[in-house]
Amino acid sequence: MRLSTAQEIKREKLEIVDTVVADDINKLPDYSIAEAMQRITGVQVARDRGEGSALQGFYAANNALNTGITIRGLPMVETLFNGREVFTAGGGRTFNFADIPADMVSAISVYKTSSASQVEGGVGGLVDLRTRHPFDFSGRNVVVSGRLMNGSLADKAQPQISLLASDRWDTSFGEFGALLNVGYQKRSYREEYATSNTTTVNGQSLPSSWTQVTNIGERERMGVSIILQWRPTDKLELYAELHQTQFKTIEDATQLAVTQTSTANASNIVLFPGTNNASSVTWDNATVSTTGQSRDTIDRNTQVAVGGSWVGDALTLNTDLSYTHSYNNLTYSALNLSGATVTGFTHNVAGSPASAHLTSGNLLSLSNFTTASSWYAAVPFEGEMTALQFDGEYQLSGKVIDALSAGVRYAERKADDKLGQISDFPSVSGANAANALLVNNSPDLGGYLVGNSALTRNVVALRQLLGISAALPSSNPLGTWNIEENTKSAYLMAKLKLADLPLDGNVGVRVVRTDEFLQGYQGVSNATALPLNIDRSDIDTMPSINLRYELMPGLYLRGAASKTVTRPDFNKMSPSLTLNPGKVPPIGGAGNPNLHPMRADNYDVALEKYFNKTTSVYLTGFKKNVDGFISDVTTPETYGGITYDVTRPYNTGTSVIRGAEVGYQQFYDFLPGWLSGLGLQANYTYVDSDVQGSSLPLAGLSQNSYNIIGMYEKGPISVRVAYNWRDKYLTSISSGIPVYMDAYGWLDASVGYRFTDKISITIEGANLLGTKRNSYYGVETRPQTTWVNDTQVSATVTAHF
Repeated sequence: MRLSTAQEIKREKLEIVDTVVADDINKLPDYSIAEAMQRITGVQVARDRGEGSALQGFYAANNALNTGITIRGLPMVETLFNGREVFTAGGGRTFNFADIPADMVSAISVYKTSSASQVEGGVGGLVDLRTRHPFDFSGRNVVVSGRLMNGSLADKAQPQISLLASDRWDTSFGEFGALLNVGYQKRSYREEYATSNTTTVNGQSLPSSWTQVTNIGERERMGVSIILQWRPTDKLELYAELHQTQFKTIEDATQLAVTQTSTANASNIVLFPGTNNASSVTWDNATVSTTGQSRDTIDRNTQVAVGGSWVGDALTLNTDLSYTHSYNNLTYSALNLSGATVTGFTHNVAGSPASAHLTSGNLLSLSNFTTASSWYAAVPFEGEMTALQFDGEYQLSGKVIDALSAGVRYAERKADDKLGQISDFPSVSGANAANALLVNNSPDLGGYLVGNSALTRNVVALRQLLGISAALPSSNPLGTWNIEENTKSAYLMAKLKLADLPLDGNVGVRVVRTDEFLQGYQGVSNATALPLNIDRSDIDTMPSINLRYELMPGLYLRGAASKTVTRPDFNKMSPSLTLNPGKVPPIGGAGNPNLHPMRADNYDVALEKYFNKTTSVYLTGFKKNVDGFISDVTTPETYGGITYDVTRPYNTGTSVIRGAEVGYQQFYDFLPGWLSGLGLQANYTYVDSDVQGSSLPLAGLSQNSYNIIGMYEKGPISVRVAYNWRDKYLTSISSGIPVYMDAYGWLDASVGYRFTDKISITIEGANLLGTKRNSYYGVETRPQTTWVNDTQVSATVTAHF
C-alpha cells in the first residue's frame, strides 16, 4: 500500500471520503486505530492514559461518554469492519477504536457523505475498517514484525509482535486463498495528574480542594483475523472470516485528596493579574484522605461472517451473513483512608500541574485517620448482533443511469446491562486498616499512608483484613436493562453517468424500520424492584445524492446532500427507574424508552485538484442541521401517591454544525539530489456549532485543528515527523460552570532504514514534546486538571518472507 493508494481512493469514490492506508499507518507510532485516525481531516481524537482514545472519562469503557472521537464535531459515528457493523458493548452504540492494533487493518476510510447503500447510524459520519484478504496478494506473502517499546515515566520495556501470513492456490476445484493476521501489543504507562476544585468567596474565585493521582498500568491488545476465500469459477467467489480482538487494561493507582474545612479560612490570597481569580491561597484546617485502588477493564470482540458474490455480464449479486459478539467489563476496587487533619495547606495553581503544601499533619500515622473504607464496583456489559444482507447491481450503461443497485438488510441486535453489577462502600474505624494493606507513598510533598492497590483485587481478603464481616451484596437489578433491537432496511440507488457531460454520481433512498423491545426494573430498592417491559418502533426514510463534475482534467467539483439518523444510546433508552423517597424532595433517575433517533440534514460541497499520483489539494465546506439532540430534564412524576423529581433524557432541541476542511499532500521529487525525497502532508479543519437554548458549543468539538506531517522517502531511508494540534473543547459542566480542555499539540516521529527488500528497522517516538494537557473552569485563570503522560520510544524490526 502506498500514499498514492489513499489519494486514489479519495479521487475515485463518489462520496466525499478521506483514507489512510497500511503503509501510512505503519510509518508512524500509531498503536491503535484511534491513533491512526487522528491524522485524517475532520477527525478529532481525545486521549486516555496517553493514547488516542475513542472514549474518555473514568467509566469510559462502560458508559460511552462519546467525546473521544468526533467527525466534524459529532461523536455519533457508525463503524463497519470489512463492510459489516461492529461495536463495543456498553451503554452506548460506538465502537472503541482503541480495541484493535493498528497493524491489523489495511485501510481506514472516513466517509463524510452518505449513500443509500451504506448502513445507517452515523450522523457524524461512517468509518470503514478494511483488513487484508488472501486475493489481495499475487501469491504467498509472510510478514513478521517485532517491536520493543519503553515509556519515559513507566520506564519498562514491553514487546509487540505481529504476523501476516497469506497464500493462494490453484486447484481442480478452483482457486483457494487463506490468510492469518495476528497482532499482540503490551504497553506499560504511567500517568500523573492533579485536580483543583474552585469556590467563590467575596466575589473571588479561589482554588479549593486538591487531588493528586498517579496511575501505573499495563495495556494489552490482541487481535486475530482468519480469512478464507474460494473462487470456484470466474464469476463466483465465496468467503469466510473470523476476527477476534481483546483490549485489556490492568491499572494500580494512588490518590491524595485535601479539602478545606471552611471557606471562611482563606488567607494569603494572590490573584492572577487583572482578574478576581486566585493563583494561590492558604487554607486553615483541612481534611485529608488517601486511596489505593485497582481499576481493570477488558473489551472482548468477536465477529464471524460468511458470504459471496456472483458477477455476471450485467448483473452482480452479493450476500453476507455475520454474527458479532462483544463483552466489556470494568472492575474497580479501592481502600480509602479518610478523616486525617492538617492545620492548613497552601494551594498554588500558577504552575502546571497545581501544587499543595501541607502543614502540621502526620500522614504516616494510621491513628491520624478516622475511617477506612472498602470500595468495590463491577460493571459488566454484553452485546450481540446477527445481520443478513443481500445486494444487487445491474449495469444499464444508459445516457443518464449507468447502473441500478438495490439491497435489503435484516439485523437483530441485543444489548445487556448485565446482572452482576455490584457497588459497595462499607467503612470501619481507621484503626482497623491492617498494616499489611498499607504502603508509604512518597511524592514530592512527603510521605503518606495509602492502601496497597495491588492487594485490593482480592476484595474478600481486603474486607476480612478490615474486619468487615458482611458479604458482598448481590447484584441489584435496579438500573439494569436488556434491549433487543430489530432493524429491517431496504435501499434503491442509481449510479449516474451523463453521456454528454463529465458528470457522475449516485442518487438513492434508504428506508429502515426499527423495532425495540426494552426490559428493565422499577423500584425503591432491590427488594421492591418490579419488571418493566416496553415496545416501540420508528421508521426513517433517508434520501441521498452525491455528484461529481470534472471541470478540467484532475479538477473535480463535488456536491452532496443526505438525511442521516443515529439511534439513542441504549442506557438512555433504558426503562429502568430508581426511586429515592428519602431525599427532600423525593428524587428518581431513569432512562427514556420514548426517545427518538437524532436526525440530520447534511450538505457538502468540495473542490479537489489531483496533479499526479501523490500530489493533491482540496477544499470542502459542510453544514449539518441536527434535530433531536438528547439532554437530561427533571420533571415531577407520581408513583404510589408520592411525587418525585425524576431526571430522564429527552429529545430537547436542534443544533447546526458548519465548517470547512483543507488538505494538501506532495512529494517534491522535482528537487535535486537527496532533496527529492522530501514531502509534506497537511490538513486543517474548522468546525463551529449553534446549540438551541445554549451559548456553549457541542461537547468534544474543537473549533480549529490541524495535522502537519513532514515526509522523507529516498532509497532505503524513510522518515515521518507528525504534529497534531487541536483547539480547546468543552468536556463537561461542573456546578453550572463549563469545563474546557485547553488547546494542545502532540508530536510523533519515526525513522526507518531498509537493509534489503526483506529486512527493515524503524525507530519511533510518540509524545516527543512531553505534552501536558490542561483543563480549566470557564477561563484559563481557573485551572482544573493537568495530565502528564509518558514519552514512548520504540524499535521495530520487520521481515518479509
